[in-house]
Amino acid sequence: MSTPEKSETDRRQSIGSFEAILSRVDRLLEVARPEAVYAPPVTVGTQTVIGAAEVLIATGVGGGGGYDARSPEGEEPAAADAMDNGGFGGGGGGYAQSRPVAVVIIDDEGVRVEPVVDATKLGLAALTVFGSMVFFLGRIMRRTREFDRGS
Repeated sequence: MSTPEKSETDRRQSIGSFEAILSRVDRLLEVARPEAVYAPPVTVGTQTVIGAAEVLIATGVGGGGGYDARSPEGEEPAAADAMDNGGFGGGGGGYAQSRPVAVVIIDDEGVRVEPVVDATKLGLAALTVFGSMVFFLGRIMRRTREFDRGS
């Protein structure tokens, strides 16, 4: 493949890759629309309930490239060989998570918001606190014994 054809092919591939990354990021950002945060209202009798969620999104995109026209021995090649080297890399990633956090209740008594308790999070927090307490208590006891031996 000649140098101009190769350069044009590389350019088209780069643009295509970039557009693919952007389309995936757009799909990820669709998660943050209001319909994802508030559920459609459900009415039963005189009571209307609306679910509310927390939506977390993280994205990252990166790219790079490089051209090196030198031979492995470090010699400069002829100008025609310079376009034979090159490179480009790109990538992206993302994460989206949604979890219920509250329920909005509308009835004859008015409007109230009831939180949704996440038992798993509470359990993990309790285990983390307990583990930290055991760790630091062990360190304190060890230091106390070392101090007592030194006295």
